[in-house]
Amino acid sequence: MKIDYKQQVKEACLKYAASVPVGQSVKLSNGLIVGNFSSPHPFTFEDGSVIPAVNDNDSQRLKVDFIETVVENESAVGFDADIYKTISLDFELSNAVECEMERWYKLWQDRKVDIVLCCLPMIQALKSMENGIHEYNVINSPFRAIRMKDRIKKLISIDTFTI
Repeated sequence: MKIDYKQQVKEACLKYAASVPVGQSVKLSNGLIVGNFSSPHPFTFEDGSVIPAVNDNDSQRLKVDFIETVVENESAVGFDADIYKTISLDFELSNAVECEMERWYKLWQDRKVDIVLCCLPMIQALKSMENGIHEYNVINSPFRAIRMKDRIKKLISIDTFTI
């Protein structure tokens, strides 16, 4: 009997999907309920609402995996290659991230959260997944990245989010 690893992970995630996710959520002045997936920093919105930071341990556990590829720079002939290097970044989701996503996704399906704020690399990894655990695409999910309303005051928009 062949064991389907991805199916086992999905079943384990779904088993615990009813449990409470790591991050907290807040209801904004426009009625949206927005959650913090894994940021170790609080989110402050233009309406004054604040979502608390996720603790350091959970934030570290729920980070995306960075895949670095060194890119050769042929135009840098004559430069000392040891001074700097250029890398190309790709991102992958760990099993821990995918399980946490299932928790938030379940809350979204139950209409207990509208938006779940994630780091942009996580959104990029989601967009690049073709046959991952999740049967949905990013636009049909709660997962979004922030859109800054005011860079100086570090205020986040309450009505515009990014994928």
